[in-house]
Amino acid sequence: QGAKVGTTSLRRSMQIKKFRPDLDTLSLRGNVQTRLQKLRDGVFDAIILAQAGIKRLGLSTNDVAYIAPLAFMIPAMGQGALGIEMRSDSAYFDTITRLTHAPTALCVSVERAFVRELEGGCQVPIGVYAEYIDQNLYLKAIVGLPDGSEIIEEHLQGKIALADIRAGENLGRTLAQRFIAKGARELLTRAQKMAFV
Repeated sequence: QGAKVGTTSLRRSMQIKKFRPDLDTLSLRGNVQTRLQKLRDGVFDAIILAQAGIKRLGLSTNDVAYIAPLAFMIPAMGQGALGIEMRSDSAYFDTITRLTHAPTALCVSVERAFVRELEGGCQVPIGVYAEYIDQNLYLKAIVGLPDGSEIIEEHLQGKIALADIRAGENLGRTLAQRFIAKGARELLTRAQKMAFV
């Protein structure tokens, strides 16, 4: 109880507080190595880092005590997706286009549509995750205050053709409208004014 948990994200703070309101979430700054050193030095009792970052840097997972499942921590929009930007008249455009992973492109488009409809951004506590399985799109999202005192959670699914980005985006907007009807925009306005508590 009362452990100090470091995170750079209001979204993560919100979701930690949802399950453990007794924990003290504090702002954690610096690169990954600096953050890990703060943990080793006892500045924090625990820190939350993106698993993708740990893997990308080739760091040891010996210090990783827990990998949070989706049921505990919904990621930010587009988390883990990579994009390549280039001119359409490039000689390599057709070659690079073949690298597109259609399910990921669909899921990221849906997540972006959800956040756009809420008029949110990366500085507010919004978690959204889309998954495409057997022609079904599954979408779950969470919005709330960083202290976890007020949270809206919803999920939605629909049968969508893989190439039908527009239908996927409509699903994202539909879910966002449900959030808006429950006061999500007002909640996000309040969240922007809050610091880590």
